[in-house]
Amino acid sequence: MNILFYTHGKVYATRGGTERTTVSLASALTQLYGCRCFSLYEAEEHTERENCFVAEFQWQAGRDYQQDAETLRKIIVNNRIDYIIDQGIFIHVKLLCLAATGTGCKVILAHHYEPGAETLYMSLREHWAKRHEKMSLRRKCKWLFDLVFYPYSKHKYVETLRRTYREAYFNAHSVVLLSKGFIEAYQQFGRFNDNKKFLIIPNSLSFNEFFPINEIAEKKPVILIVSRIEEVHKRLSLALKIWANVKKHTDANGWQLKIVGTGKDMPMYQRMIENGKIPNVTFEGHQNPLPYYKEASLFMMTSRSESWGLTLTEAQQMGVVPIAFDTYASLREIITNGQDGVVVKEGNVDVYINRMLDLMRNDAERQRMARQAIVSSQRFSQEKVAEKWWNLLSETKQ
Repeated sequence: MNILFYTHGKVYATRGGTERTTVSLASALTQLYGCRCFSLYEAEEHTERENCFVAEFQWQAGRDYQQDAETLRKIIVNNRIDYIIDQGIFIHVKLLCLAATGTGCKVILAHHYEPGAETLYMSLREHWAKRHEKMSLRRKCKWLFDLVFYPYSKHKYVETLRRTYREAYFNAHSVVLLSKGFIEAYQQFGRFNDNKKFLIIPNSLSFNEFFPINEIAEKKPVILIVSRIEEVHKRLSLALKIWANVKKHTDANGWQLKIVGTGKDMPMYQRMIENGKIPNVTFEGHQNPLPYYKEASLFMMTSRSESWGLTLTEAQQMGVVPIAFDTYASLREIITNGQDGVVVKEGNVDVYINRMLDLMRNDAERQRMARQAIVSSQRFSQEKVAEKWWNLLSETKQ
């Protein structure tokens, strides 16, 4: 079986959650079921091809719809592609289906975000922040128009996005969501009632190993955040405020916060730390997060919205107890509050602070939850998730 994974950016394991998930799934399907996996991506980056891919292709949509379809069709035919798994790029599902017409290839949309979460980026603040970006004259004029007529521009954007959701659903052979709770959200945002094409498959774990349970007591007094360094979804300013309050207590003496990742809002957070004199915070930059998970004891998430929260399951399989706000539907499919992590009611910062301090001072409780997190995370092993995908692909092929 030949599978083409379509992503916006070139796939490499440390790029982001969607990319790590793609590598994990492609690797498992190759090793367990003998699939041949290919990569199709838009944005070029000079990195080595991942071993899980037989070949990779860089392609960007142009202005000629039929020519784009023909280009994609050649990739499908020449490589005998059976399935295209579109990793959340709604806008091109219809084009991919057109390219696959008559070839026997089927297009599956895998949505990696909470339905409708894209609208968070269409805030006036986010739009104004783009003023420093390099733009062509045409793009600059559009940016200025959208700024001046912001209410109209946002309405048009949201309505276009709704239409794209509907169009993607009705063109794709199947739509894979990460949580049952996302089905209704997708329907409501797309404004339709059909649900026959929805399937639920969670993201798999990123790593092939689990932290040794007998080494949990050796973990260090480190709080970890692994995230894009940006405010709209991740709300790292809230994480820093929580940390600043935690550090006022003697129970937090000796503990440090490490933040792994990069992003456009780094200067804002650095100023926040300097102006607030927030102690014991280090930005580690773009790194392989695995060594950080192995040493850390607690994991912080303050996101406004997530699709799955891949870093939560990464933390769990490495024995790092996660603490997260209850802000999205799939969270409680990952964390059982008080057993393998902590779920805090959205907005209740005081409870978040107190639960973190409780786990800092209580080694036995923290280690108990870490052990349970490792066991719990095995539900999402690469083998188990790959089996769900294989069953979907095999049934669809019949």
